[in-house]
Amino acid sequence: MKDTGSTRDDERGGGIQVIARAAKILNAVGDRPGGMSLGEIAQAVDLPRSTVQRIVAALESAQLIRSYGAGAVRLGPALLRLINNVHSDMIEISRPALDALCHATNETVSLARPSGTQLAIVHHVVASRELRVVPRMGLNLPLYSTSGGRALLALERDEDVRTMVGEAYAELTEKTVKTLPELLNLIGEVRKSGISYDRGETLEGISTMAVALDTLFGRFSISLLVPSARFQKNEALYQVEILRCKEALMREIGKITISE
Repeated sequence: MKDTGSTRDDERGGGIQVIARAAKILNAVGDRPGGMSLGEIAQAVDLPRSTVQRIVAALESAQLIRSYGAGAVRLGPALLRLINNVHSDMIEISRPALDALCHATNETVSLARPSGTQLAIVHHVVASRELRVVPRMGLNLPLYSTSGGRALLALERDEDVRTMVGEAYAELTEKTVKTLPELLNLIGEVRKSGISYDRGETLEGISTMAVALDTLFGRFSISLLVPSARFQKNEALYQVEILRCKEALMREIGKITISE
């Protein structure tokens, strides 16, 4: 007599394995915006090329992946739409907390996400005072030099940081971090305090402070952007308020449940 319970368990286990493999492939392709060949994907996820080819074909039929010729597999339009919706949801959920942080400090606040080796600003609240920082939406800045970027890198292992940003850094100002050991030392300080700083390393005359959010919606950073002339004077206030903002936002996100 056939054991239907065991059969269902086998089918469920096989389905979970396929999903896990598909997720690994999507993550690998997402890390390479320029595209990957099937062979490169197979090597990255440690799977046979034939297995990768079958999964990629299934993902492509759902528009989660798109193939551009023989050597360029990239994320597809359906997945990119989902990613865009996730960012929109995160912006709406975080808006009250970001507004409150801007009001409490009277400084510009930005919400950003990692994009390859860059930090991409997805939302900001500009301070109302005369001398203020006004960031450009979509502005991409290096993860290694920005406070938001280093806050996000602090969530990674040191070996993954090396893979993500490499060991050679463009000197944006005379204060820009110049070596990997120096970067890892700064990231270590972020892990201890929970707060990251950029004291004129990316843009002259601009200092920033940031915290990272590791959420159901992905990883984001919240940054205060301040003219360096008044950053040190008000640094203690900024620390208190940015941590308060993070705590409030994580409590709010923690209320979200996914219905089955």
